[in-house]
Formats: sequence, structure tokens, C-alpha cells
Amino acid sequence: MEFFDHAWPFSEKNDGVFTQKTAAERNRIRILGLLARRICKSQRQIALTTGLQASTVSNIVRELKNSNIIREGQAIEADRVGPKETELEIVDHFIWTVGVSLDPQSYRIMLVNALGHVLAQQRLAPGISLDQLPAELAKAIPECAKRADLALSKLGGVGISVPGAVNNETGEILVSRSLGASRVPLKDNLQNALNCPVWVERNVACGAYAESQIGAAPGRDSFIYFLLRSEPNQPEIFGLSLVVGEKIFHGCNSAAGEVDQNILASCITHLDENGRPKPGSLDAFYESYARGLAGIINLLDVGCLILCSNDDNLTQGRFDVINNVLQNSLITVPDRRFQLIRSDIGIAGMLHGAALLALHRSLATHITPKKSG
Repeated sequence: MEFFDHAWPFSEKNDGVFTQKTAAERNRIRILGLLARRICKSQRQIALTTGLQASTVSNIVRELKNSNIIREGQAIEADRVGPKETELEIVDHFIWTVGVSLDPQSYRIMLVNALGHVLAQQRLAPGISLDQLPAELAKAIPECAKRADLALSKLGGVGISVPGAVNNETGEILVSRSLGASRVPLKDNLQNALNCPVWVERNVACGAYAESQIGAAPGRDSFIYFLLRSEPNQPEIFGLSLVVGEKIFHGCNSAAGEVDQNILASCITHLDENGRPKPGSLDAFYESYARGLAGIINLLDVGCLILCSNDDNLTQGRFDVINNVLQNSLITVPDRRFQLIRSDIGIAGMLHGAALLALHRSLATHITPKKSG
């Protein structure tokens, strides 16, 4: 199963009837996903990875090349005899997309090209309300695109990273304590203003997606993304995203990943009335935090937890303490496989992940036949 195919639905749900048309569509999306993630670089590698016949791969690659979505690059050096393989790559200027982070501290936008490379970033004016957001983005995105010399006609869509519970299918903010919002039809509001596709996701899901693409988790089919965010004069923020079988688990109420205080009860006891670690209790806070993480790992039994934090107090020494306490708190299982990894891309990954989400959905949309009527 491919993360590109299954992390989020990339096309409309069909009626479950398997036809040659739906199979061909799935194969096109799968091959484009392998190229977009640089898992495969040649037709031969695609055929070996997917099990598809070489002729099927060749036909799809030719179709993608004729549509100017992919192109041939350099020859791949190989020891084997026979025809030389040629690298295939997404055409970088084929499309560009936007990521938007609705971080209460500062709304930001990021523009990426079809390879996922960052082209431009910009902070929005402080104090923007969700009611004002459509008009502000309708102004800011063209301005940022102009500075990056991008044609608006090639804008593929916008991905929104939202703190809180989000219905990712309808694009509605169900509830966000950070934004003080509930039942906001954000997707509909933005699509009307921006005149392009918009996808709304939970911020930690966007962070997990970035880790799977450009961070610590490429090739991992199951892991936990755990956010520990610290801001001056603000309570500590905890968030979680669970990836199982290369698919984000949203839960039946679109609220999976909300970290209840009961999970980290012993950790919470070391916070003051403002939700900040008590003076002199930092080490105890992180040790209790580690035991709370161990409870989550014991419950879900994933092989990897990626810890994303901007906490300056979380030094390498304290991270090592967290790792040691966590490992010693896990239920003994023969040959247990588990790894704690600290995110290198940090909380900025939630913004980049929103842009990549929009990019990959946009790429898939361009090769998915539109339904008539």
C-alpha cells in the first residue's frame, strides 16, 4: 500500500465496482505517487515495485510524458548489461501549490513546486479572524506568487493546517480551542474566495505527512507523530497523529489524536496553573512525559514514535532521558522493535505537510478523468 494512494483519498469514491477504467486510474495514480516520492526513478523500478507488466508501465509513462507531467532525466548508471535506464521525474513547473498554517501565533503560507521544493514563504498580518481569512489569502497568495514568478493559472490547490478536530472530507473545522472556533465550513469559504481546490487537515496529520515524505519516516508504514509545543506564556500543547498501514487514522468522529489529560496525568501534575512546567520540576516533567508516551506505545504497539517539539528546555540530554525512561517502561515483548526519533524538520513540517498534501492531491486530480454530468 502506498502512502500517496491511501493517506488521504485522492479521487471521488466509486460505487465499489471494479472495472478496467478504475484499475487503469488507480495504476496511473500509483505510478505518479512513486515518482512524486522518488521511491522509483525508472520504468524498470516501477515495474519491479508494483508488479505491473512492463507494457502497462510503458503506456502510463508515455501518457504522463505526453501530458507534460513527467519527463526523462539523466541515464542511470548500472552494472547490468542491456538497455540503459533513464530517470523519470515530475516536471517541476507543471504545477505549484500552497500550504497554509493557521497557527494562533502566526498565520503563514508556503508555496511549493511540483517537486515539493519550497519557492516562497510569507507571514500574514496578525489578528486575522477566520471570517477575514478568505479575503486575506485571496490577496496574499497572488502577491507571493508574483514575487516567486509563478503563473496563477498553474496553481493546483491549497492545503490548510488547522489545530483542532477537522472533518477532512468536508473541510469543516469541528472544534478548535486554539482558534476559538467550531462548526466552521472552512473549505467552502476558501474555495469560493480562491477559486481553486482546497483541502483542510488537522495540523498534526499534516506534520505526520511531512515526516513521511521529507522527514524521519520515509518507508515506515506505521508510526506515531507526537507534538510537544511550547510558547512563551502559553500552556504546553500536546497533539498526536497515528499512522497505521500508511494511512492517517482519523477516528469515527474525526477527532483521533486529541491528547486527553488522563493520558499524561502524571506529567500534568508538574505543570503550574498556567499550564507551564513548574520551576525546578523540568526533569520530573520530562520523565513523567516519557512514562505517558510509554503508555501510548504499549497500547498501540507501533515501531516508531517521532517526537516533534520546539521546546528549548528539551535538550539532547533530556531527550536521552525520555528515550531511556520510555524504553524501560515498555511492556516486555520478545524481540520488541521500537525507536524514538526526534523530528529534524520541527513544527515547520506542519506547514510544509499542508503544501505537500495539496500538491499530491492536485497531481492525482490532473490524471483522474472528470466525471460527466
